[in-house]
Amino acid sequence: MYIIGIDIGGTNMRVGLFKDGNMIKKTSVFTRTEEGVVAIITRLKQLIVNVLEQANIEMGQVKGIGVGCPGPLDPWKGEIQSPPNLPGWDHIPLKKILEEEYSLPVFLHNDANAAALGEYTFAYNRNVNNLVYITVSTGVGGGVVADGRLLLGVNGSAAEIGHMIINPNGNLCSCGNRGCLEAQASGTGIVSKTKALLQTTKEASVLKGKSKLTSKDVFVAAENGDALCKRIIEEVQFDLALGLTNIVHAYNPEMVVYGGGVMQAGESFIKPVIEKAEKMILPGMKGRLTFAATKLGGELGLYGAAALVDYFQE
Repeated sequence: MYIIGIDIGGTNMRVGLFKDGNMIKKTSVFTRTEEGVVAIITRLKQLIVNVLEQANIEMGQVKGIGVGCPGPLDPWKGEIQSPPNLPGWDHIPLKKILEEEYSLPVFLHNDANAAALGEYTFAYNRNVNNLVYITVSTGVGGGVVADGRLLLGVNGSAAEIGHMIINPNGNLCSCGNRGCLEAQASGTGIVSKTKALLQTTKEASVLKGKSKLTSKDVFVAAENGDALCKRIIEEVQFDLALGLTNIVHAYNPEMVVYGGGVMQAGESFIKPVIEKAEKMILPGMKGRLTFAATKLGGELGLYGAAALVDYFQE
C-alpha cells in the first residue's frame, strides 16, 4: 500500500507519494496564501491527483494521508487554527475535508513534530528511541520522540522549543514575550537584532545603510571580518548553545538532529554552538548524546508527513 505525505507551508505546498519507506513521486506549487483557503485546498487536491497520475496509482491503493502544517493546530480535531504564515486559515477542518474527499484516514500534525517523527522513522529506522529535532530558520521549531513515542502534550503543542525563554530582557518575540529562542537566534531574530544595533551604534559596519537586510548578509559580513556582525553571530551562537543545553536537560535525548537555514550556515558556525553546549550540559547526560544534521534535508517535511500515517495507524 502507498502513503501520501503533504507538507503545507506559507510559501510552498508539496505532496509526496511513498512506498515501503521511499518517496517515489513528488510535486509542488506555490501556496499563494493571498488567494484564500478555498483556492489553496482546491490546488492541494489537484496536487494529490497529479502525484497519483504520475505513478499510475489509484486512490484505492493508498492507505492513508499525513499532513504536516505550521501551528497552531489541533491534531485531535484535525483543525488548522490561524498559523501566522497561513492568513485566513482560521479553524479550518482540513482532516475532515480530506477524509470526506478521499475516504481515507488523514493525520494532521504540527510540521516540526512531524519532522521529528520523520527523522526517527526514516533516518534512524526507529532505532533511536529518544530524539529531538530542532529547526532554526525564519523561526525556531522542534519535536521530541521520547521512549519511542512522539511527545504531543495535552493539546498537541508539546516541545515549543522556539518559545523557550533564554533571555528575559532580550528581543521582543512575535508571541509577546521577550528573549524567546526564536527571537534571539532565528533568521528573523538575527535581522531584528542587527537592525537595532545599526541604528544605535556609531561602530562602523559594511551593512550600515543597507535597505533590505537578510540574515545571510549578517553571516557573510561576519565571515569577512565585520566586527559588529561577528559579535552578533557570537551572541547567536551562545543563545543557541543555551537552547540546546536546555533541550538536553529537559528531554535527555541520545540524538539531537538539527536543520533549517541558520543551523546549516556551515561548520564554522555550528561547531562552536555544539562545543559551548557540551560544556554546559550535565556530565551524566553527555555519555550517549550525539548532535547531527538532518539526513533528510529539504525533503524532511514530506517524510515527516508520511511518517504520521504508519505511526498513528499502529
